Amino acid sequence: MAGSISQKLESALGSKIARSRPLQGGDIADVSLLTLENNQEVVAKRPRMDQPDTTATEKMMLKHLKAKSTLPVPDVLFQTKGLLVLSYIPHAGIGDPELATRDVAAHIAALHAVKPKGGRPYFGFDKDTYIGPLSQQNKPSRNWCQFFAENRLIAMASSAARTGKLPSPVMQRIENLAEKMHDFLPETPPSSLLHGDLWAGNMLIDGNKAAGFIDPAISYGHAEMDLAFIDLMGGLAPGFFEAYGEHLPIDPAFEEHRKTIYQLWPLLVHVRLFGGGYVGQVAERLETLGF
Repeated sequence: MAGSISQKLESALGSKIARSRPLQGGDIADVSLLTLENNQEVVAKRPRMDQPDTTATEKMMLKHLKAKSTLPVPDVLFQTKGLLVLSYIPHAGIGDPELATRDVAAHIAALHAVKPKGGRPYFGFDKDTYIGPLSQQNKPSRNWCQFFAENRLIAMASSAARTGKLPSPVMQRIENLAEKMHDFLPETPPSSLLHGDLWAGNMLIDGNKAAGFIDPAISYGHAEMDLAFIDLMGGLAPGFFEAYGEHLPIDPAFEEHRKTIYQLWPLLVHVRLFGGGYVGQVAERLETLGF
């Protein structure tokens, strides 16, 4: 860590760095656990050279979640270009899977109960965010079908097609679905604050409790987006949806067809990042929907 940055960090934290060890991180950042001389532990994230600097946006997203919801997220302790320092959330892993899953469900339902300012129909966010290293377009709209089609499906599919990850015939099928989105999705469902990237690696479980949620990709949208992400990525006990439903009802249409549509978003993200077999999963879901 450069000397000037290290000095600024130590000044912000009120203690010098005693030691550092790497943590398991994502594909876009080097993540370290720093132990300070006062024995405080913090997490430092540094984007890799070939990846965008998402630290300022992640700081903003975590602060928004902290201010607007009760979702347990890390405190932002320091941020400068190329460096984000967060409070460390201890977590020992899953104890009882059913109890841990029920606690996750309660937290996610509480997050989804958070509505946009004024409770107005509103989908998106006041600025673009990131999902992993990829831009997540959030131009606000009052029409959910239009927002999801343009800012999620078409935006990510087009990026994947431009980089040679998505074949043109599959792109055409996605465009055909986007034109018919009003046949599948409600125009003005309740708008909820979404985490946006809910897979097991972003849920810090400590025994039977959810200790924290990390690496958000926030926006305001249909709560079923987060639910579809969880269903696709797994990592929780089968009772998640029943437990969630005890707090917020789940429309039967989610299981009938909307889950399939919403799972196209994380799958297209994976196509854009990795290509390969994820293209087949996109095509399978399009076929299920009749496209």
